[in-house]
Amino acid sequence: MRRILASFFAGLTGLLLSSSLLAQDPGITVPPGFQATVIADEIGPARALAIRENGDIYVSLLRDVDLNYLCAMRDSDGDGIMDIIKYFGEIGSLVKSIQLYNGYLYVGATTQVVRYPLSDDELLPTDTFEVIVDGFPTPRSHRSKNIDFDDDGNLYISAGAPSNSCQEVDRTTNSPGKVPCEELVWGAGVWKFDANRPNQKHLKDGELIATGIRNAVAIQWDSKKGELYTVSNGRDGLNQNWGQFFNERESAEKPAEEFQMVRKGQDYGWPYAYWDHERKQHMLNPEYGGDGTIPAEEGLYDDPIYAFPGHWAPVGLQFYHGDQFPEKYRDGAFVAFHGSWNRAPLPQQGYNVVFVPFDGKYPSGEYEAFAEGFKGTEMLMTPSAATYRPTGLTVGPDGSLYISEDRTGRIWKVQYTGNIQKISATATKPTANKTKTPQEVAFNPRGMELYNQYCLACHQLDGSGVPNMQPSLLESTKLKNDPDHIIRLMLQGSDWIENREYTNIMTTFAYLSDEAIAVVLNYSKARFAHMQPDITTEQVAAMRATLP
Repeated sequence: MRRILASFFAGLTGLLLSSSLLAQDPGITVPPGFQATVIADEIGPARALAIRENGDIYVSLLRDVDLNYLCAMRDSDGDGIMDIIKYFGEIGSLVKSIQLYNGYLYVGATTQVVRYPLSDDELLPTDTFEVIVDGFPTPRSHRSKNIDFDDDGNLYISAGAPSNSCQEVDRTTNSPGKVPCEELVWGAGVWKFDANRPNQKHLKDGELIATGIRNAVAIQWDSKKGELYTVSNGRDGLNQNWGQFFNERESAEKPAEEFQMVRKGQDYGWPYAYWDHERKQHMLNPEYGGDGTIPAEEGLYDDPIYAFPGHWAPVGLQFYHGDQFPEKYRDGAFVAFHGSWNRAPLPQQGYNVVFVPFDGKYPSGEYEAFAEGFKGTEMLMTPSAATYRPTGLTVGPDGSLYISEDRTGRIWKVQYTGNIQKISATATKPTANKTKTPQEVAFNPRGMELYNQYCLACHQLDGSGVPNMQPSLLESTKLKNDPDHIIRLMLQGSDWIENREYTNIMTTFAYLSDEAIAVVLNYSKARFAHMQPDITTEQVAAMRATLP
């Protein structure tokens, strides 16, 4: 009887789950003739997707759920909704990339690539993982190892650059670039390994295929084209660190996010140059003598095959070779943009999935929006206010496109139905500006000027920060109760903090005067922590005197 009741309640739970998800407004818009359905929700911050021929779905997670960084899902009753959801994968670090290959689930983590064996029938792996490649350093930023496989048994791994632009002091005003940039030895490139050989080492066993690729989270080998493609994230901080050369608009729009066809021996220019999609050429980075008008030496770096606007943050790439979608989509590429965090004070952009048509190996036309509405508002000023942030893409056995996002952990299935009906987006009102407190009204206007110049790009216009990258200042306990901590942060940056929760470092602002540091901290205290602005110039000077 107990077993019968357990079976009954399990079935009832699955039925309720299926009904609730099927009834949800998907919250995004797709083109006429397509339908988006929520097939799983609130599973954790979902990144990459992989789907088996039997319909089982695997998802990598940006943060752990009970120490597990992977999620496995199954539709047990065939209604299209994932009603069995299980977690596994004690990798010990964030996971942004997964792929299915030869009966294994391959996982790209911070310092290694591992694989789990899968059986035909079991949802979860049948054994613990084995290491395929390790020996990657743990960088300060761009930690993910992103993977795919070609048709000859080769594993490709893209490793991001550990800094923004290889400065002597990262993300620091007017700090020059390092020559040569030693970060290119082990980052900012794509390496090739044997997909089936365990215990390989990064530099010992890997073959460097291409370099100068700052951070290619989106990567795919296209078997039909016989080529490896990446879409990479460009550098930032042009105006913040080099305001004498770049205005706010130029810093928000440039450099381009590059769509690259990666072949052996190529160099895409980072950190010495960036791709300017308005000028359609490589320009010298300011760390290496550029001022926004000086092109790089012609022929020195390889051009992208396509360019998107700056800071949209591409993280997902999927070529479409299914037969469900209309002919115009065949052999083209879908790209998922996680959305910007560093276009302030201009509105944030991206937060969408676009489609790029291809003719053979190259794009044949301009990109067009495919899935939108992730922002939840027309004008988004801070990334923390976005409803969803799209991440992973994959195509299922029936030709449907699957999309993941890492804000709430929602998974969509997009099908072509032929029914010319546009799915309306969730009506989400823009976040209203809160009423200012007396402390906020009374802050020194120069504090706002300093904050906008030095702090806004990372901590955002409203102080909300960037999830997993930069901490929020809103009601911060450090701002409220620990003046020594925040003064030291300004003077030394964040390198001295152990077990940092956020991936991006805070640079030093020791070049600012004691008075300027006190003013900007008091502004932040008044506006974001709702505290009296009580840090003095003398406190900053005293702390500076104690530091090396």
